[in-house]
Amino acid sequence: MTTDILQAFEPLFYPRSLAVIGASTDMTKFGNIILSALMEIGFEGKIYPVNTDGGEVNGLKAYRSLQEIPAEVDFAILTIPAPAVKKSLEECLRKGVKGVEILTSGFRETGTPEGRKLEEEVAQFAKQGMRILGPNCFGIYCPESGLTILPGQNFSRETGPVGFLSQSGGLCADLGQITKGLGIRFSKMVSYGN
Repeated sequence: MTTDILQAFEPLFYPRSLAVIGASTDMTKFGNIILSALMEIGFEGKIYPVNTDGGEVNGLKAYRSLQEIPAEVDFAILTIPAPAVKKSLEECLRKGVKGVEILTSGFRETGTPEGRKLEEEVAQFAKQGMRILGPNCFGIYCPESGLTILPGQNFSRETGPVGFLSQSGGLCADLGQITKGLGIRFSKMVSYGN
């Protein structure tokens, strides 16, 4: 790989800051589950919860929108309903977010014309230079930076020689748990969804 390609993917694996869009105080919602996992594993960058109600989520100040965040955001994790993803991607583009992970389902995998159309809209943002992972994925586990997938809050922070890519988030989550007990360590694990 060339240095340019590695640099292009740097914000996805080693973001200095990230926003969880759709962060929630409801512990059963993905917006809380992924935020909690990132905090528990010890993500080393700055975390900005985004919730339209503002306030506080898991002890962190929640911003009503991405634009309210008074700093750069390298990476955004979207946990919002599928119909709201396009608007959120527009905000990410305006904010200069370099990488986006879309945990949300409800796209091409539904087999509906609406789902396919929503996913085609997502693809248009990728053509504008934004790196997009998903939709319908569990995300990225990078022990070196402290990024983790659902529900990988107890994955090892020790990096290793194994890289793993999978469409299936469940497979990544299971493999991360199984291999932890076997002493196998990952450099990166990616659930890429659709």
